Amino acid sequence: MGHPFAQLTVMGRVDNDAAGRVRLRCKCDCGNECVVRLTDLRSGHTKSCGCLRVIAIGRRLGKIRFRRFGTLAALGTAEGTRQIRASTEWITFCDLCGQMVIATSSQLRRGNRRCPCLDYTHVSWRNMIQRCTNKKFPQYGDYGGKGIYVCPEWRNSFQQFVKDMGKRPEGKTLDRYPDKKGPYTPTNCRWATPEEQAQNR
Repeated sequence: MGHPFAQLTVMGRVDNDAAGRVRLRCKCDCGNECVVRLTDLRSGHTKSCGCLRVIAIGRRLGKIRFRRFGTLAALGTAEGTRQIRASTEWITFCDLCGQMVIATSSQLRRGNRRCPCLDYTHVSWRNMIQRCTNKKFPQYGDYGGKGIYVCPEWRNSFQQFVKDMGKRPEGKTLDRYPDKKGPYTPTNCRWATPEEQAQNR
């Protein structure tokens, strides 16, 4: 009685749980009361009435709300938010097309969630890297095999590629220009029509 465990102070004993484990009524430093198993108090598994977890979640959400992740801006948590692998779901807004996209905290932080409007752009980015780095890729001999490379900023970040090049326009693909023998860099690339690419060759 009166013994403190982290933020909890034991007030008295209540009935054991269904498994026969001792349960105690405790008062939290925040003023709330709760019932906790003695084993959880001793092991340090339970340190508060739950208020510490609420504070921790609030801090975590604060790092995402209203921030931008590539073209996605986090507006707020999705209604009926679910915990998916301890990651909160967010409603995001795409700057390019205005579409709403649901994404988890981990997807946003890792940069592996994008708006569907960027699917074709992502294909161009992925193929650019494959042509220059994957020896098994059919076109490697004409690109990476001839020393053509992708700048580190683009190779490591699709978001940076979109920031520099924008969304791939319909009917156009990635073209190295003005130097057709040069690398893939922001100053040597454009979105071009098949006719423009043929002229560049």
